Amino acid sequence: MEQKQTNFNNKHPLKLLKTDLETIIVNQETFDDFVLDCPRCGSQEIAKSGRSNGKPNYQCKECKRQFVHPLLKEEKSKKSKAPIENPDVYCYHCESQNRDFVYHGKDELGRARFYCNECKKWLIDPKQRFIHNIVCPKCNKAQCSKRGTSRSGKQKYYCPKCDYRFVENPQREFYGYNLSIGDDVWDARELGVKLRSYDTSHSKFVFTQIQQSWLKSLVKKFIKFRSATKAFGTLSSYLMAFNKFSTFLAENYLNITNIKQIDRELIIDYIHYLNRQDFKSQTVISHLGAIKLFFEDGNLNNWFKVSPHLIRLEDYPKTKKSLPRYIPEEVIKQLNQHLDKLPEQLMRMVLILQECGLRIGEALTLPFDCLRQDTHGYWFLFLTRHKMKKEQNIPISKELVVVIQEQQQYIRDNLGQDFNYLFCGRKKGATSKEHYYPEPKIMTPGSFSIYINRLAEEENITDRNGKVWRFQSHQFRHTVGTRMINNSIPQHIVQKYLGHESPTMTMVYAHIHDATLRKEIEKYHESRVVNFQGETIELEETILSSNDDLEWFKKNIQARALEHGYCARPKILGDCDIPGFDGCYNCPHWRTNKNFLSILTDTLDRTNKVIEKARNCGWELQVKKNEPIQHNLEKVIRSLKEEGNEQED
Repeated sequence: MEQKQTNFNNKHPLKLLKTDLETIIVNQETFDDFVLDCPRCGSQEIAKSGRSNGKPNYQCKECKRQFVHPLLKEEKSKKSKAPIENPDVYCYHCESQNRDFVYHGKDELGRARFYCNECKKWLIDPKQRFIHNIVCPKCNKAQCSKRGTSRSGKQKYYCPKCDYRFVENPQREFYGYNLSIGDDVWDARELGVKLRSYDTSHSKFVFTQIQQSWLKSLVKKFIKFRSATKAFGTLSSYLMAFNKFSTFLAENYLNITNIKQIDRELIIDYIHYLNRQDFKSQTVISHLGAIKLFFEDGNLNNWFKVSPHLIRLEDYPKTKKSLPRYIPEEVIKQLNQHLDKLPEQLMRMVLILQECGLRIGEALTLPFDCLRQDTHGYWFLFLTRHKMKKEQNIPISKELVVVIQEQQQYIRDNLGQDFNYLFCGRKKGATSKEHYYPEPKIMTPGSFSIYINRLAEEENITDRNGKVWRFQSHQFRHTVGTRMINNSIPQHIVQKYLGHESPTMTMVYAHIHDATLRKEIEKYHESRVVNFQGETIELEETILSSNDDLEWFKKNIQARALEHGYCARPKILGDCDIPGFDGCYNCPHWRTNKNFLSILTDTLDRTNKVIEKARNCGWELQVKKNEPIQHNLEKVIRSLKEEGNEQED
């Protein structure tokens, strides 16, 4: 029996009659796709996207929304249930006073479920809802529900009242965002401490973990005094050090009642206590440094008087010089192959980090108008070095200029003219590339980390050992610094480019790759200069450090090229009066290197023959004249050959 064919080409699918539904399902080829409207954005750019429960599925090319044709959706029959009045049940979503709720059976845990007709949300009987009587540590509301488990296996909870997620841990107090300023909780903004614009969630100084009242009052004075010049992160590290010091006193020195009782013996015990905590050396240095600074400020400001030598220089542990955390080239190559799978503004941020080596905070807060061009047409990136509190222009490539201009257009298309940053945050929800919806706020470092590490896992970006690479934003900065050093860029240029205050900071990145080291050693052996005694002669770096010095060198040094080396006789001594090239072998101004080794060897052979013949003939004058040349040539050749043998070893 032939199926009835119906042509719907002249009909808009949304206006089809319900009686045509069966025919549409049987004969889907007559379905006119291009006139469909996306239920989210209204676009008619629609494409087929497989099937869903046996029905054709469609996807919007604009917003990537997937949907089933409205006429193909089955209407689910809803069982009407009469509202029942329960005086013990209330809606914790809208706090409605109406007690008439629709009972809807029980959930998987056997708890009674109800439906609120006011806010149209489901609720559970409060008597049965809260497991273990969990209370939100932020708002103190007992309206929390389970939300999976953490990576460590702990139960996670969610409070719908304040939208806060937490792990049950009675040993840890919560110092929330809405705490009132009291004696033991200070708001950093009240002290005038500027917070990071991309991370304002941490803004409190909490002193409750300092158990000794005398120590707590002095620490508050110290934090207030240092808040005039120190950043929030530095002050927080000070407070962590005092928390640990307070715990040490509570466990080992209960009899201490004032700071005057602290002596050298106590400090030595505290150092042993820190070492037993299995801290890294840098953490121990940070803790001891905070306590030492506290003692110094207390003495200077007359808060108390203690010995100025309680903590000494030899108390600090030696730090192990660690290699820079650069990203290997094979990992960078894999990352660049899959960059298009990141949301477009995340992709552009990675390109900026790869070329410029910015700190993550500097990248997140780049101003929208960050491009600068000089009179010669060269492009620069304008940024603020928040750590050093200064502005800077760094040169960038034309390719990166195009990337930044594309990002500027992205911001204007999505957020208009009012957003002042180059990168923006996203709306809450799914974190896939298709569901990245920009929002006018600064992106957080955590968001960047989530996307790039998810890409590494999905695309199996691994190191040479096959281990999935764990990206950190600061690794790009280490990579740029290390790459510049290995490309023979002077360290003071790298220091300027990365915005470092001192060469010591740049030295962290001065890791020379093995291949670079071998290349430079080979270059040294090829260019090593010796004098007539075979001694290595170094040319002062400052001689050729500028054009003026180079001109001076040309005017004052003859630097004449010879067939067996160079003449470095200063012009102030006049012209050379040594006849012939053989006289150079006894001259202190003669220079040579490995490139002339074959000529020197031939000259030595010729000199040996001359001496041998002169001895046979009894020519004493010729022997005396050539023996110094013979000895000097042997020294020079031996020196150059020994250096070559060391290179082969």
